[in-house]
Amino acid sequence: MATSPTIPGGFVDFQWMSQGDLILAGGDIATTTPNTLASIQDMTRTRLKAALNGWQLYPIGADLQARLGDTINQELNITLRRQVNNSLTNQFLPRGSFSVQSIQDNGTITIYVYLNQSLIATATLNPLTGTSTVS
Repeated sequence: MATSPTIPGGFVDFQWMSQGDLILAGGDIATTTPNTLASIQDMTRTRLKAALNGWQLYPIGADLQARLGDTINQELNITLRRQVNNSLTNQFLPRGSFSVQSIQDNGTITIYVYLNQSLIATATLNPLTGTSTVS
């Protein structure tokens, strides 16, 4: 992935289907453009989905699924936001360039990640069903 020193955008990466396949455009592998947030959104979602040591050489995952059995309370909200912040600032986004918020509702916790006041990713944890989703 090539980078440029500016945010938003600034990254060029391959475009991927949600199933993990590369997207082809006109016979070539499709890439993101540096003036959009597509690459940053993709990497943010990847980090939210990943376990802490899910990438063997790079401990970049937010490890959200490790908290599925925890009781939903304010302490868990703080812990999840801290895990997301640590994941995104680990050789990716500068601290303070994004914000992480969470909302507790009906037995679930939803985490929102904003960059330049734009929502770039969400993660929902449901400890009752033991599931988590990232979009």
